Amino acid sequence: MQFRKFSALALLCLSFSAAAQVQLTQADLLGTWQIDKESVSADGSNARGLNTTWSFRPDGTIEGTSEESDAHARINQLRAVLNYSVENGKLIKQAAPGRSKMETCEAIEKEGNKMVLKCQSIYFFMTKK
Repeated sequence: MQFRKFSALALLCLSFSAAAQVQLTQADLLGTWQIDKESVSADGSNARGLNTTWSFRPDGTIEGTSEESDAHARINQLRAVLNYSVENGKLIKQAAPGRSKMETCEAIEKEGNKMVLKCQSIYFFMTKK
């Protein structure tokens, strides 16, 4: 009986550590990140490939650039500058240009130049250039 309690406790701890966030610093973010894909699933299934970069600057701004390869798209390239900060190990960024609403993003994984960032309900799979 005690073995079952220990097993359940160990499994519970493992599930929490698997979902633990990575504490970010501004130094971790600085530079240009290629958004490889975005997904509503943490495992990246049913992901949508993107041609987007986010450039984090030391002045607290992100320059986002997206290029559309679809010949029928209304806009070929979109560029936006957003404000950001890092607080308690999380990225706090402006949700949209010209709006005061901020959103909180957590790094779910970060290893070398790869990172998975969860913003609201979207996971961004990123590679630092």
